[in-house]
Amino acid sequence: MIARKRLVLEGRDYWVDQFPLHLTREREAFTLPLHLHTFTELQYVAEGKGFHYIGDDRIVAEQGDLFIIPVGTEHVYRPSSPSAKDELIVYNCIFDEQLPRQLARAYPLPEGLYPLLAAGSGRYSHVRDDQGTARRIVEQMYQEYCTRSIGFEAVLYAQLTRLLVCIYRMETSQPHDLPAASGIGAVLAYIDQHYDQPVTLAQAARLISTSPSYMQKRFKQATGQTFTEYIQNVRIKKSIELLQYPAYSIKEIAGLAGYRDLKFFHALFKKKTGYSPAQYRAHWLKPPAGPDNHQA
Repeated sequence: MIARKRLVLEGRDYWVDQFPLHLTREREAFTLPLHLHTFTELQYVAEGKGFHYIGDDRIVAEQGDLFIIPVGTEHVYRPSSPSAKDELIVYNCIFDEQLPRQLARAYPLPEGLYPLLAAGSGRYSHVRDDQGTARRIVEQMYQEYCTRSIGFEAVLYAQLTRLLVCIYRMETSQPHDLPAASGIGAVLAYIDQHYDQPVTLAQAARLISTSPSYMQKRFKQATGQTFTEYIQNVRIKKSIELLQYPAYSIKEIAGLAGYRDLKFFHALFKKKTGYSPAQYRAHWLKPPAGPDNHQA
Protein backbone atom coordinates (compact mmCIF):
# COMPACT_ATOMS: atom_id res chain seq x y z
CA MET A 1 0.00 0.00 0.00
CA ILE A 2 1.34 3.45 -0.94
CA ALA A 3 1.32 5.85 2.01
CA ARG A 4 -0.78 8.98 1.54
CA LYS A 5 1.32 12.11 1.18
CA ARG A 6 0.42 14.58 3.91
CA LEU A 7 -0.15 18.23 3.01
CA VAL A 8 1.71 20.50 5.46
CA LEU A 9 0.99 24.24 5.55
CA GLU A 10 3.95 26.35 6.69
CA GLY A 11 3.58 29.44 8.86
CA ARG A 12 6.28 31.35 6.99
CA ASP A 13 4.04 31.34 3.91
CA TYR A 14 1.44 33.40 5.80
CA TRP A 15 3.48 35.81 7.93
CA VAL A 16 3.65 39.34 6.47
CA ASP A 17 6.83 41.26 7.35
CA GLN A 18 7.64 38.46 9.81
CA PHE A 19 4.56 39.28 11.91
CA PRO A 20 3.68 35.79 13.29
CA LEU A 21 -0.10 36.14 13.22
CA HIS A 22 -2.54 35.98 10.31
CA LEU A 23 -6.33 36.17 10.03
CA THR A 24 -8.73 35.24 7.25
CA ARG A 25 -12.47 34.81 6.75
CA GLU A 26 -12.99 31.83 4.49
CA ARG A 27 -15.96 30.37 2.65
CA GLU A 28 -15.18 26.66 2.99
CA ALA A 29 -15.41 24.47 -0.10
CA PHE A 30 -14.40 21.00 -1.29
CA THR A 31 -11.07 22.05 -2.77
CA LEU A 32 -8.64 22.08 0.18
CA PRO A 33 -7.60 18.51 1.11
CA LEU A 34 -7.01 17.14 4.59
CA HIS A 35 -3.95 18.96 5.92
CA LEU A 36 -1.87 19.80 8.96
CA HIS A 37 0.27 22.84 9.74
CA THR A 38 3.34 24.13 11.53
CA PHE A 39 1.37 26.84 13.38
CA THR A 40 -1.43 26.93 15.93
CA GLU A 41 -4.88 27.71 14.56
CA LEU A 42 -8.02 29.09 16.23
CA GLN A 43 -11.13 28.69 14.10
CA TYR A 44 -14.53 30.28 14.65
CA VAL A 45 -17.57 29.12 12.66
CA ALA A 46 -19.28 32.39 11.75
CA GLU A 47 -22.10 31.26 9.46
CA GLY A 48 -23.73 28.12 8.15
CA LYS A 49 -23.35 24.49 9.05
CA GLY A 50 -21.15 21.68 7.82
CA PHE A 51 -18.60 19.16 9.02
CA HIS A 52 -15.14 19.42 10.55
CA TYR A 53 -12.97 16.36 9.99
CA ILE A 54 -10.24 16.25 12.65
CA GLY A 55 -8.03 13.18 12.75
CA ASP A 56 -10.49 10.28 13.03
CA ASP A 57 -13.38 12.48 14.21
CA ARG A 58 -16.24 13.88 12.12
CA ILE A 59 -17.85 16.79 13.95
CA VAL A 60 -20.92 18.80 13.00
CA ALA A 61 -19.67 22.40 12.78
CA GLU A 62 -22.15 25.24 13.09
CA GLN A 63 -22.32 28.90 14.00
CA GLY A 64 -20.72 29.53 17.39
CA ASP A 65 -18.34 26.55 17.35
CA LEU A 66 -14.73 27.39 18.16
CA PHE A 67 -11.81 25.01 17.62
CA ILE A 68 -8.16 24.98 18.69
CA ILE A 69 -6.08 23.03 16.15
CA PRO A 70 -2.49 22.58 17.40
CA VAL A 71 0.59 21.85 15.34
CA GLY A 72 0.50 18.33 13.89
CA THR A 73 -3.27 17.73 13.82
CA GLU A 74 -4.80 16.91 10.42
CA HIS A 75 -8.16 18.49 9.68
CA VAL A 76 -10.41 19.99 7.01
CA TYR A 77 -13.87 21.58 6.79
CA ARG A 78 -16.62 20.56 4.41
CA PRO A 79 -19.95 22.36 3.80
CA SER A 80 -23.15 20.32 4.08
CA SER A 81 -23.36 20.34 0.27
CA PRO A 82 -21.84 22.16 -2.73
CA SER A 83 -24.98 24.33 -2.96
CA ALA A 84 -24.58 28.07 -2.29
CA LYS A 85 -27.42 27.90 0.24
CA ASP A 86 -25.30 25.55 2.38
CA GLU A 87 -22.24 27.78 2.65
CA LEU A 88 -19.93 27.44 5.64
CA ILE A 89 -17.95 30.53 6.67
CA VAL A 90 -15.08 30.28 9.15
CA TYR A 91 -12.72 32.83 10.71
CA ASN A 92 -9.16 31.51 10.88
CA CYS A 93 -6.64 32.98 13.31
CA ILE A 94 -3.21 31.37 12.90
CA PHE A 95 -0.09 32.17 14.87
CA ASP A 96 3.37 30.86 15.68
CA GLU A 97 3.17 28.18 18.37
CA GLN A 98 5.71 30.08 20.52
CA LEU A 99 3.67 33.29 20.52
CA PRO A 100 1.53 32.59 23.65
CA ARG A 101 4.68 31.99 25.72
CA GLN A 102 6.11 35.27 24.43
CA LEU A 103 2.89 37.15 25.21
CA ALA A 104 2.86 35.67 28.72
CA ARG A 105 5.93 37.74 29.57
CA ALA A 106 3.66 40.80 29.49
CA TYR A 107 0.27 39.21 30.14
CA PRO A 108 0.34 36.21 32.54
CA LEU A 109 -1.77 33.44 30.99
CA PRO A 110 -3.41 30.56 32.92
CA GLU A 111 -0.98 27.65 33.10
CA GLY A 112 -3.77 25.26 32.17
CA LEU A 113 -4.07 26.96 28.79
CA TYR A 114 -0.75 25.74 27.39
CA PRO A 115 -1.66 22.03 27.18
CA LEU A 116 -4.66 23.00 25.01
CA LEU A 117 -2.22 24.58 22.54
CA ALA A 118 0.49 21.90 22.73
CA ALA A 119 1.45 20.11 19.53
CA GLY A 120 0.35 16.53 19.09
CA SER A 121 -1.08 14.40 16.31
CA GLY A 122 -4.87 14.22 16.49
CA ARG A 123 -5.25 16.64 19.41
CA TYR A 124 -7.74 19.52 19.38
CA SER A 125 -10.18 21.44 21.59
CA HIS A 126 -13.79 22.32 20.80
CA VAL A 127 -15.95 24.80 22.72
CA ARG A 128 -19.28 26.56 22.16
CA ASP A 129 -19.51 30.35 22.21
CA ASP A 130 -23.15 30.56 23.28
CA GLN A 131 -22.83 34.11 24.61
CA GLY A 132 -21.06 35.49 21.51
CA THR A 133 -18.09 36.76 23.54
CA ALA A 134 -15.45 35.06 21.41
CA ARG A 135 -17.18 36.12 18.18
CA ARG A 136 -16.90 39.79 19.11
CA ILE A 137 -13.20 39.42 19.83
CA VAL A 138 -12.55 37.51 16.59
CA GLU A 139 -14.44 40.08 14.50
CA GLN A 140 -12.47 42.92 16.12
CA MET A 141 -9.23 41.09 15.40
CA TYR A 142 -10.18 40.50 11.78
CA GLN A 143 -11.07 44.17 11.27
CA GLU A 144 -7.83 45.27 12.94
CA TYR A 145 -5.80 42.90 10.77
CA CYS A 146 -7.46 44.07 7.54
CA THR A 147 -7.17 47.80 8.24
CA ARG A 148 -3.59 47.51 9.60
CA SER A 149 -3.68 50.94 11.24
CA ILE A 150 -0.66 52.24 13.15
CA GLY A 151 0.03 49.98 16.11
CA PHE A 152 -2.18 47.14 14.85
CA GLU A 153 0.40 44.57 15.94
CA ALA A 154 0.12 45.62 19.62
CA VAL A 155 -3.69 45.62 19.42
CA LEU A 156 -3.74 42.14 17.87
CA TYR A 157 -1.40 40.72 20.50
CA ALA A 158 -3.64 42.10 23.26
CA GLN A 159 -6.78 40.78 21.56
CA LEU A 160 -5.22 37.34 21.02
CA THR A 161 -4.41 37.22 24.73
CA ARG A 162 -8.02 38.11 25.52
CA LEU A 163 -9.31 35.47 23.10
CA LEU A 164 -7.10 32.74 24.56
CA VAL A 165 -8.29 33.53 28.09
CA CYS A 166 -11.90 33.58 26.84
CA ILE A 167 -11.48 30.12 25.29
CA TYR A 168 -9.85 28.75 28.44
CA ARG A 169 -12.76 30.03 30.53
CA MET A 170 -15.23 28.31 28.24
CA GLU A 171 -13.17 25.10 28.30
CA THR A 172 -13.10 25.05 32.09
CA SER A 173 -16.59 26.45 32.79
CA GLN A 174 -18.46 24.91 35.71
CA PRO A 175 -21.94 23.34 35.65
CA HIS A 176 -23.58 26.35 37.33
CA ASP A 177 -22.79 28.42 34.25
CA LEU A 178 -25.72 26.72 32.46
CA PRO A 179 -29.35 27.63 33.12
CA ALA A 180 -30.86 25.35 35.76
CA ALA A 181 -34.13 25.28 33.84
CA SER A 182 -32.53 23.33 31.02
CA GLY A 183 -32.19 20.26 33.24
CA ILE A 184 -28.67 19.75 31.95
CA GLY A 185 -27.30 21.82 34.81
CA ALA A 186 -28.48 19.15 37.25
CA VAL A 187 -26.80 16.44 35.18
CA LEU A 188 -23.51 18.36 35.09
CA ALA A 189 -23.68 18.91 38.84
CA TYR A 190 -24.23 15.16 39.32
CA ILE A 191 -21.22 14.37 37.12
CA ASP A 192 -19.08 16.86 39.03
CA GLN A 193 -19.99 15.14 42.31
CA HIS A 194 -19.74 11.52 41.09
CA TYR A 195 -17.02 11.62 38.41
CA ASP A 196 -14.98 9.10 40.44
CA GLN A 197 -17.75 6.51 40.02
CA PRO A 198 -19.24 4.83 36.94
CA VAL A 199 -21.69 7.35 35.41
CA THR A 200 -23.86 6.22 32.51
CA LEU A 201 -26.02 8.03 29.99
CA ALA A 202 -29.04 6.06 31.26
CA GLN A 203 -28.41 7.30 34.81
CA ALA A 204 -28.17 10.88 33.58
CA ALA A 205 -31.37 10.55 31.55
CA ARG A 206 -33.26 9.31 34.63
CA LEU A 207 -32.20 12.42 36.54
CA ILE A 208 -34.27 14.60 34.23
CA SER A 209 -36.89 11.97 33.34
CA THR A 210 -36.07 11.60 29.67
CA SER A 211 -34.78 8.98 27.24
CA PRO A 212 -31.04 8.35 26.76
CA SER A 213 -31.24 9.34 23.07
CA TYR A 214 -32.92 12.68 23.81
CA MET A 215 -30.55 13.19 26.72
CA GLN A 216 -27.57 12.74 24.40
CA LYS A 217 -28.98 15.29 21.96
CA ARG A 218 -29.76 17.90 24.66
CA PHE A 219 -26.38 17.34 26.30
CA LYS A 220 -24.49 17.99 23.06
CA GLN A 221 -26.56 21.11 22.36
CA ALA A 222 -25.89 22.52 25.83
CA THR A 223 -22.19 21.68 26.21
CA GLY A 224 -20.82 21.24 22.69
CA GLN A 225 -19.51 17.82 23.77
CA THR A 226 -20.86 14.29 23.83
CA PHE A 227 -21.73 12.79 27.21
CA THR A 228 -18.61 10.60 27.16
CA GLU A 229 -16.33 13.47 26.09
CA TYR A 230 -17.60 15.65 28.91
CA ILE A 231 -17.03 13.00 31.60
CA GLN A 232 -13.55 12.31 30.25
CA ASN A 233 -12.70 16.02 30.31
CA VAL A 234 -13.96 16.40 33.89
CA ARG A 235 -11.91 13.40 35.03
CA ILE A 236 -8.76 14.59 33.27
CA LYS A 237 -9.20 18.05 34.78
CA LYS A 238 -9.54 16.52 38.26
CA SER A 239 -6.48 14.34 37.69
CA ILE A 240 -4.48 17.43 36.68
CA GLU A 241 -5.47 19.05 39.98
CA LEU A 242 -4.33 15.95 41.90
CA LEU A 243 -1.01 15.83 40.04
CA GLN A 244 0.01 18.92 42.01
CA TYR A 245 0.43 16.71 45.08
CA PRO A 246 3.58 14.55 44.88
CA ALA A 247 2.30 12.27 47.66
CA TYR A 248 -0.25 10.82 45.23
CA SER A 249 1.05 8.17 42.84
CA ILE A 250 -0.19 8.11 39.26
CA LYS A 251 -2.14 4.93 40.03
CA GLU A 252 -3.85 6.60 42.99
CA ILE A 253 -4.73 9.63 40.89
CA ALA A 254 -6.23 7.42 38.18
CA GLY A 255 -8.45 5.76 40.77
CA LEU A 256 -9.50 9.05 42.37
CA ALA A 257 -10.38 10.39 38.91
CA GLY A 258 -12.63 7.40 38.22
CA TYR A 259 -10.33 5.12 36.22
CA ARG A 260 -9.50 1.59 37.36
CA ASP A 261 -7.68 0.71 34.12
CA LEU A 262 -4.31 2.43 34.47
CA LYS A 263 -3.31 1.74 30.86
CA PHE A 264 -6.50 3.39 29.57
CA PHE A 265 -5.96 6.36 31.90
CA HIS A 266 -2.42 6.88 30.57
CA ALA A 267 -3.60 6.70 26.94
CA LEU A 268 -6.54 9.06 27.51
CA PHE A 269 -4.46 11.55 29.48
CA LYS A 270 -1.86 11.71 26.73
CA LYS A 271 -4.57 12.10 24.06
CA LYS A 272 -6.16 15.00 25.95
CA THR A 273 -3.01 16.85 27.03
CA GLY A 274 -0.21 15.64 24.76
CA TYR A 275 1.76 14.39 27.78
CA SER A 276 1.85 11.35 30.02
CA PRO A 277 0.73 12.09 33.62
CA ALA A 278 4.35 11.98 34.82
CA GLN A 279 5.51 14.32 32.04
CA TYR A 280 2.67 16.74 32.78
CA ARG A 281 3.55 16.75 36.48
CA ALA A 282 7.20 17.46 35.71
CA HIS A 283 6.73 20.13 33.04
CA TRP A 284 3.56 22.03 33.90
CA LEU A 285 2.77 21.89 37.59
CA LYS A 286 4.23 23.63 40.59
CA PRO A 287 3.44 21.88 43.91
CA PRO A 288 1.32 24.04 46.26
CA ALA A 289 2.96 25.35 49.42
CA GLY A 290 3.04 23.02 52.41
CA PRO A 291 5.43 20.81 54.39
CA ASP A 292 4.57 17.64 52.52
CA ASN A 293 2.27 19.00 49.77
CA HIS A 294 -0.50 16.64 50.86
CA GLN A 295 -3.34 17.04 53.31
CA ALA A 296 -4.95 13.85 54.59
